Amino acid sequence: MRPKLDLKNFETYRDSTIKQLKWQLNQFFDDHSELGCEHLKDYIADLNAYENLDALEPITQAHVKILEDEQNVELAEKAILNGEIFWEHAAAGEATRLGLGTKYLLNLKDLSSEKIAELISKEAGKEVSKEEVLKEAGCESSDLLDINLGTRHMIQLAYDIAKLAKKHDKNLDTVLGRQKMLVIMNEKTGDQIVAEWKNYNYMGFNPDNIFFMVQKSFEGIDKKGAEVKYDISHDKHKRLHNHGQMAMQKTHEKEIFRADGTRLSSAEFENILSEMKDLISYNIEDIKYLTGAIDYQSMSLALELGAKGYGMVMEIVAQNPKRPQKGGAAFYDKKKDRVVMIESNQLKGIKPKDITHLNKNFNHYPNPVISYRAVREGDMHLHTCVKSVVIDGKEKHYLYFCTPQGDINFLVKTAYVMRRVLKPIEAWKSAVNTPATVAACHAQDKQEGFKEFCEEKIGVKFV
Repeated sequence: MRPKLDLKNFETYRDSTIKQLKWQLNQFFDDHSELGCEHLKDYIADLNAYENLDALEPITQAHVKILEDEQNVELAEKAILNGEIFWEHAAAGEATRLGLGTKYLLNLKDLSSEKIAELISKEAGKEVSKEEVLKEAGCESSDLLDINLGTRHMIQLAYDIAKLAKKHDKNLDTVLGRQKMLVIMNEKTGDQIVAEWKNYNYMGFNPDNIFFMVQKSFEGIDKKGAEVKYDISHDKHKRLHNHGQMAMQKTHEKEIFRADGTRLSSAEFENILSEMKDLISYNIEDIKYLTGAIDYQSMSLALELGAKGYGMVMEIVAQNPKRPQKGGAAFYDKKKDRVVMIESNQLKGIKPKDITHLNKNFNHYPNPVISYRAVREGDMHLHTCVKSVVIDGKEKHYLYFCTPQGDINFLVKTAYVMRRVLKPIEAWKSAVNTPATVAACHAQDKQEGFKEFCEEKIGVKFV
């Protein structure tokens, strides 16, 4: 039986990941003592392969719940006004494909059309002109408001809640003060982001209800003979263990904190979640979010499903045929007789262009304490990858864990939701998506009263 992960703290997590890795290797190989990490990379697709790969078939609308455009949104509006939604923002990503640093802090205004064209040309391996960038973006980046992506993401939520409060004739400060959220950052820029929240007056939210977590990065795992262990001799090779580890880290003791330094015990954080009707986990790269942070239809459906005992709701979207993406892929597993959401690295031999249905960029966790407790049990399965780093001019291979948050669908009762008319995912994943992201920021800036709302809530005057 696969060893459980021990999630009391970082040390117990690290030790238990090694135990699970050893178990995986011993299950897969008769003898792996002669294999180093540079050899394991040739077996990764097999090591990660989904157990019922041969039993997968495309999903149909008969397999999922249909989210209708006419979905009544009263449940969602009431829950937001009452402060019963927990907003989680995954903002630790280093935007490795863009090569520009922490995505939260990136300011599109600083990227000229020439620079964007250069980045796309390098990524695509063919020349892309400034004119092509401008045609898709619809404006020069210099026309945008001078705020970074993270602030855009957070202030849009406040802006949309303001519209809701006005619709119901509620006091905005009171409604914003009820909202609870967790901002997940990385070790390099966490302090800078927290300082920005303070400087921007928490964007109108109540500081007591704004929580932070710094997602830890880990050294690579080295393999010598039959032994595997974290290489703690240097830190030039540290990486995040993906957002599955993020979900696990939330259950560690005193990892959640406020900007004033107050740290919450795991019991305190669990108690907060027990009072929430839904937790939404957003990814900061979703560009549709920039003109609509709240999806009332999906939230209302998630609340309805939560009342029926569901602990996770995953919305399924169409693959973008022009720019196929990796990510969580929805299939029907004939052996399990259920829909499953499987990460791309488990789909040995299946290319992104062959994936028709993907998980949208955020998940609902109705009754969020259910998924919190399920994750804490330590039953997440560790996905693995091998990456190379150059140290003192020499290439060195290390193994890393890369478990997705979406794997929680194997731990709790999960509903899979599909809109009647599917739309492709739109996210700032790489350089080629940058013009569309500029266009989304421009559309955000042009919302009625948005500029003035920003100036009021974050205290910055735009030229």
